[in-house]
Amino acid sequence: MNFFTKRVSILGWVLLGLFTLLLFSALSACNGRGVPGSWLLTPVDQPMVVSATLPALPGETATATQLPSDTSPAITLVTESTPTPEPTLTFTPTASATLLPTEAGTPTFGPSPTRTRTPTRTRFPTRTPTPSRTPTVTQTPTPPLAFMRIQKPGPYSKVSSPLQVEALVSPGEDGYIYVELIGEDGRVITRQALDYRSFMNRYFYINPQVAFELNTAAETARLVVRVQDRFQRPIYLCSVEVVLMRMGRNEITAPVIVQEPYVVRSPREGAVISGGVLRVIGLARLVNDRPLIFELIDESGQLVSNAVIEHSQPYGDLSHVPFEVFIPYSVEQDTPVRLIIRQESASRIPGTVWLSSMLLTLQP
Repeated sequence: MNFFTKRVSILGWVLLGLFTLLLFSALSACNGRGVPGSWLLTPVDQPMVVSATLPALPGETATATQLPSDTSPAITLVTESTPTPEPTLTFTPTASATLLPTEAGTPTFGPSPTRTRTPTRTRFPTRTPTPSRTPTVTQTPTPPLAFMRIQKPGPYSKVSSPLQVEALVSPGEDGYIYVELIGEDGRVITRQALDYRSFMNRYFYINPQVAFELNTAAETARLVVRVQDRFQRPIYLCSVEVVLMRMGRNEITAPVIVQEPYVVRSPREGAVISGGVLRVIGLARLVNDRPLIFELIDESGQLVSNAVIEHSQPYGDLSHVPFEVFIPYSVEQDTPVRLIIRQESASRIPGTVWLSSMLLTLQP
């Protein structure tokens, strides 16, 4: 009986061990702890005591047998209360870009937005003009305004006495400005010598009144404004033709000549010329169809040399037409001269209609 009891006890231990091993394997597979039995190495917070009762084997009757006190103590199973896991939806992780946090207060700037251009209408090709062989003048620098000019009255204005004149002037070397009215027969109708010696080397407007008397109802006349040097050589002269009336209402026209008619590029004012030939290069906008006259006048008023050229009027977009003239001269010593460029009248009234000049020194 004692032997049988020991045999049953050993068999029970073996069965209990197998059962326990199977139970723990199942629990480990369910709760995903990894290695089976690893929970035995982990302390359990709240253990539960469960009594293990072995099921009856086939053909045998399981009976509870109380073991004597000197035998090994009863086995107490310690396990965790694990809830039955619910089926969950498992997401497979994929590679994604992880944004690293930036420091607070440090803005990160992206590329600046670009302006979307509005489509424009495509222009149709235009015909490119073929350059002509006609020489043109490069208007650089632009010809200046006339040094002296009559602003009022304009060409062929109808005026009665007194004639109101408005002109831009600068006194000559003698300090005077001369205003004249010349009749159709060349007579001087009236002449004024305006004293501006206190305004030497200044540039200003004048508004003189020119009184006149006529023997006829009307007459064409030339209004002349001129200045001269201390040798009584003309420095500058400008003029305009008007219609004088004994009575009637004034009819004033606008000025026509605004830019300088004769522009000399070479030589410059005060240049010294040698070699017996003076070369003059410049631009001209003729005031009428008469030739362009070049004269060299010395301090005694004597003509040293002169030249006359036929010149054309500007065409197209040109304001002036270039010219080049060679003036031969003969002097025995350094001779100060005044180069005068002028045009004569093309109407019934004789005389010079426009004139400009510069000082030069001629050497043999």
